[in-house]
Amino acid sequence: MATVLLLSACAGGYNDKAQDEVLSPSKEQELHKTAPPVVNPSRKRGPEPSVQFKRKMLAAVNAARVGGYTCGNRKMPPVSAVVWSEQLQQAALAHSKSMADGNYFNHQDKAGNRVGERVYAVGYDWRAAGENIAAGQLDASDVVNGWLGSKGHCLNMMDGDYSQMGMASYSDKNTYYGIYWTQVLAAPL
Repeated sequence: MATVLLLSACAGGYNDKAQDEVLSPSKEQELHKTAPPVVNPSRKRGPEPSVQFKRKMLAAVNAARVGGYTCGNRKMPPVSAVVWSEQLQQAALAHSKSMADGNYFNHQDKAGNRVGERVYAVGYDWRAAGENIAAGQLDASDVVNGWLGSKGHCLNMMDGDYSQMGMASYSDKNTYYGIYWTQVLAAPL
């Protein structure tokens, strides 16, 4: 139950600790503020997710996607599974590391770039791109489960426009949140 509280929905409230962003011609971009986490991990994660991590995250996301999921009060139909993209993982890692290095939590990085620019920067030409971010949670499963429990994040993960994903975390015990998570979902041109 504490995990659900850590990853409350992105309704724009100040106490939200997870954020989602969707960029495509038909969707609006959202920006949310956050409060400090309950924990500050001392261990360092990143930079390279293991094969086991990738499989576990894909399995969690795809279980919801292919089975259909209720996001808040909205029942989402089943959609195709996503596959892992090394390029999207690179974009996710770059943003998680940027947030840790800069000690901030936001969809816009210190250079003013958003998910679309970061995805292009790793050489991925996209027709739809979105991201979920979180901070302060120690376990990736808790992050994904929290996103699925948050209407906005869940809708992002259940978006049938996306066919690929990458996810990464980066931590630094000397930062405000300690650990930063980014999930990038996209579809190539």
